[in-house]
Amino acid sequence: MESVAVIGGGQMGSQIAALAAMAGYETNIYDKDIKNLKSKIKFTEENLMNLVEKGRYEKTHLENFKNYLKTAESIDETINNKSFVIEAVVEKLDVKLQIFEDISKKLNEDVVLATNSSFIPASELAKPCEHPSRFINMHFFYPPIRMDLVEISYPKETNKETIERTQNLGKDMGRTVVTCKKETPGFIVNRMLAALTDEAYKLYDEGIADFKDIDIAIKNGLHHPRGPFELSDYSGLDIHYYAKLKIYNETKDPEDYPKKFLEEKVKKGDLGVKTGKGFYDYS
Repeated sequence: MESVAVIGGGQMGSQIAALAAMAGYETNIYDKDIKNLKSKIKFTEENLMNLVEKGRYEKTHLENFKNYLKTAESIDETINNKSFVIEAVVEKLDVKLQIFEDISKKLNEDVVLATNSSFIPASELAKPCEHPSRFINMHFFYPPIRMDLVEISYPKETNKETIERTQNLGKDMGRTVVTCKKETPGFIVNRMLAALTDEAYKLYDEGIADFKDIDIAIKNGLHHPRGPFELSDYSGLDIHYYAKLKIYNETKDPEDYPKKFLEEKVKKGDLGVKTGKGFYDYS
């Protein structure tokens, strides 16, 4: 049976760790902001209690969450004696590279190294690291304890065992798992969503409609549960910003550069639900 380490205790990492613990896996989680991590774990526990009351989860899931999820005070402590590591830190290549380069030297080739990123491919993160055959993308959707999907993508170097172990872990977490046969930025869902979001941002940037009206039109006209601006707030404006910035740095096409209004919000720290304000106010 796997034992799981999660690096990054924000909105995503805290709930990914919760899913692992709920499935009965010994799980450690680390974030350099200990206060924020404890707050996120408390938030997740409250959400889980609510979902148990509604019958979405069993009481044993809540008991497992309490028994199997442990916070760690360092990355080394987090990964110690773990067989499966999931990285869920900020969507910045240099930050992720530093983490993987460090831990790949300390873990044997049997330990799976997974990233929650859907825009930075595992092949890029594996380049300076040891044993690239155990690198893989394992992308959860926010909020993980409510969203029933995990997308898997892998480089050609990744071995079959790593793919199967990742698929099995996702299924044991109670998620539906889909697997991409080739690496592509955004995988299936975010690649499709990016096209819709880009067009929504253009409509707003060109002054054709207010972002609230665009959201209403998409929800009522296409029956989406959330509009593109609401969804941006929920997933995090910083994620959208850095994903677009990465594309721009590769293409140098001005059309790929993040919209000015998005850049301004990210620089102000208005990142969406997780900070209390994005396009909408959640305070």
